[in-house]
Amino acid sequence: MLKRWCIFGPFSLCLYLFLAGCAGSAGPDTLTIPAGQYTDAFNAALEVARVNGMDPILRDRRNGIIETDPVIAGTVLEPWYPNTANVTQGIENTLSQYRMKARFEFIPVGILPDTGKSTAPDLLALGTEPVDLTMSKEPLELRVQVFRERRHTVGQRLHTWSRQLHSKTTHAFDDEDWEESSNVFWTPEARDPAAEHRFLAQVARDLSLPQEDQHMASESPSPSR
Repeated sequence: MLKRWCIFGPFSLCLYLFLAGCAGSAGPDTLTIPAGQYTDAFNAALEVARVNGMDPILRDRRNGIIETDPVIAGTVLEPWYPNTANVTQGIENTLSQYRMKARFEFIPVGILPDTGKSTAPDLLALGTEPVDLTMSKEPLELRVQVFRERRHTVGQRLHTWSRQLHSKTTHAFDDEDWEESSNVFWTPEARDPAAEHRFLAQVARDLSLPQEDQHMASESPSPSR
């Protein structure tokens, strides 16, 4: 019995801690920010990014855009990182190294086709003046995009039978003064809807937004508010 615990006990403990630490995927797809709360919502979005380990590198209050530095995604062996939605994603993060980065975007309600007819200025038109959201007197819509990127090693040749037989190719450069040797690169693979829902749920909780301002994909925020 003791031998069986020594073999399976640590694995079971890690699995339990990982399941307890999974962040889940509950939350809205978009938020409606009432008029007059843009500054608070922008600050709340910055704080949500920081709490999730993503340092904001772009903070454009006039255009309503926040972009973050990437953060390494947690693995099954790291249950203390609360940025994994479920066991499947944790296994993916363990077998290959992934990182996440986020983009928060505030736009006038109804500016996108799937949110109804717009009464706000067309931000893509060249003949209209840019909108300064810090001076906006109308409700805004908050959306989040979280991107997952996979790590790749340049020149890595994996052997099918043994890790000891792995090898790595090297690349020569014509001019070492101008060409940089990069051993690692990251490839964007997919969006992370679970993280997007969590981030919006955290912003809604920080702002104490009512349920009618938290919208799922099948719903549309009303431009009349």
